Amino acid sequence: MKEIFFKKESLESAIRIFSDALKEKRVFKKLKEEEISVYESLGRITSRPIVAKISNPFFNASAVDGFAVKSSLTAFATINNPKLFEIGKDAIPVNTGDPINYPFDSVVMVEDVEVTEKFIKIFSPLHMYENVRVIGEDFAKGEIVVPIYEKITPAHIGVLISSYNDRIFVLEKPKVFIIPTGEEVKRLGQDLKIGDVIDSNSYMIASFLKEFGADPYISDEIFPNDFDILRKIIEESSKKFHLIVVVGGSAKGRKDLIGDVFESFSKVLFHGLTIQPGKPLIIGFNGDVPLIGCPGFPVSSYIDSKIFLKVAVEHLTSVSLDFPRKILATVKRDIPSSLGIEEFVRVKLAKIDNDIVCVPLKRGAANLTTVARGDGILRIDENSEGISSGSQVEVELLKSEFEIISQLLFIGSNDPLLEYILNMVKKENPQFKFGIINVGSLGGLLSLARGETIITSIHLFDSETQTYNTPYLKKYLQPDSYLRLHLVNRNQGLIVQKGNPKGIKTLEDLERGDVKFINRQKGSGTRVYFDYLLSERSIDKEKINGYDLEETTHLGVANAVKDGIVDCGMGIEYVAKLFDLDFIELGEEEYELIIRKDYLQDPRIVQLLEKISEVEPKNLMRNFVGYKWVNKMKEE
Repeated sequence: MKEIFFKKESLESAIRIFSDALKEKRVFKKLKEEEISVYESLGRITSRPIVAKISNPFFNASAVDGFAVKSSLTAFATINNPKLFEIGKDAIPVNTGDPINYPFDSVVMVEDVEVTEKFIKIFSPLHMYENVRVIGEDFAKGEIVVPIYEKITPAHIGVLISSYNDRIFVLEKPKVFIIPTGEEVKRLGQDLKIGDVIDSNSYMIASFLKEFGADPYISDEIFPNDFDILRKIIEESSKKFHLIVVVGGSAKGRKDLIGDVFESFSKVLFHGLTIQPGKPLIIGFNGDVPLIGCPGFPVSSYIDSKIFLKVAVEHLTSVSLDFPRKILATVKRDIPSSLGIEEFVRVKLAKIDNDIVCVPLKRGAANLTTVARGDGILRIDENSEGISSGSQVEVELLKSEFEIISQLLFIGSNDPLLEYILNMVKKENPQFKFGIINVGSLGGLLSLARGETIITSIHLFDSETQTYNTPYLKKYLQPDSYLRLHLVNRNQGLIVQKGNPKGIKTLEDLERGDVKFINRQKGSGTRVYFDYLLSERSIDKEKINGYDLEETTHLGVANAVKDGIVDCGMGIEYVAKLFDLDFIELGEEEYELIIRKDYLQDPRIVQLLEKISEVEPKNLMRNFVGYKWVNKMKEE
């Protein structure tokens, strides 16, 4: 007799139908949160953003073996006129990782000096913090080191431990109940008779689920082909489990009842596939609990389980289970490298204009976050001096291709409020993926112009017009190619130690010899505004102790002040209050999002703008002191 299948679908169509149903029922909301040890967190999914409890490094550390010296004393050193330093007084021997304490601020490598019994000779000048890993170089205290709904990798574990997180909050593993059926099905070790079948499918399916990061439970009992019994066990187990898998009885033979049982809960999505083996698959729902009926034939069960259990677990956890591979990407900027060394450059990737774009991250063997946050590794051959802009390169992926293609890569000015909003979008919709590279306002604008991103943020003050952002946008971007969203205004100023022990009141105080300062990096909006203020007040930056000492984030500046490395630094009021530091306001700046116009209908941009429009300014501003909510489109 010919088997009859109702609602038979192609494999591609069946995956789409099942995926759409899982999204519609928002199954990812079913997993509860639990707290676990970081040492047991490999492969688990974060349920909230994880913040660094300390900076890394949390002190200024030598990056090489050599001698700690004062950089100012090395000025004008040459081969013909070397500078002499007394060991133990002017030159302190250090190994890699040793602390560099004030007043020493740089390290000369041991191979670059001539050593005698009591002295060293230095043959070239050093700049401040040369060969020093400054506090917060990898990440700063208070910085989000792992975002929400991120699968923990070995690199993440390293970052979490380095950030002093011993326990973290994760989603529980999806609980899956496996129900074997059929009077002829027996367990390993039971007596067998002609016609019996050993239950291998349940354990094969459980193995798949463990591999996918789920928590499978196999029923102790093998259930008979009885409608009422099967319906009752599915009804009861649906209250305790996130997914039910029934093994056997999914065809249309006389004893195959699973189709009727599933249909008694709700209309099945499909019954039967146009593939072989694996044709007799059936999928339905009991409320929001997916029901999967797998065929009894082991190869059919293997194929259907491998495909559809993966789909179910991906939607329950919001994480792709595709395995990393290699991918071709285009470099939009020159990436220099040194001859004779094969370099492993960590990169972020994004799909823009039907091309995979490759953006390099910070280099350095100690910056583990570049691996944890990176999308791939770009290997530069030892015989190459680097890669030219426009080149196609092969990248070894650290994440699934799906995550990379679907992520919104955000390159621009660092802002805690924006990062909070991005995490809230992801919390509401785990399919929303994003990556962040903090390069400052000008760096973000140039990345947008190069085609490395579709969205950036800027707060660039123009001294000539006394306005924010407009002159820079006209200079670097094509007319009518972008949309401007004036998101917030932020209070900018000097972050100083609690109680202001140095009595700092104005910028002029930075010229005092007893005040140590930390700056933001060149190209950042904060640096541009600070330089403008110095010029307006005719303050000589050469007299500022620490003008050339740079941090890439507001959190990094606040950390350096909090830990007493410096007395003050430029930053926003919110971060000062976050670290219980004092703040001297110097002005209010306009912080804007700049978005490519041809991507305004992109689902990721739509989700972000929708979340911004839903914000309750009063509630949000209560938690973000020093911000003023604007959310207004601006003309070019």
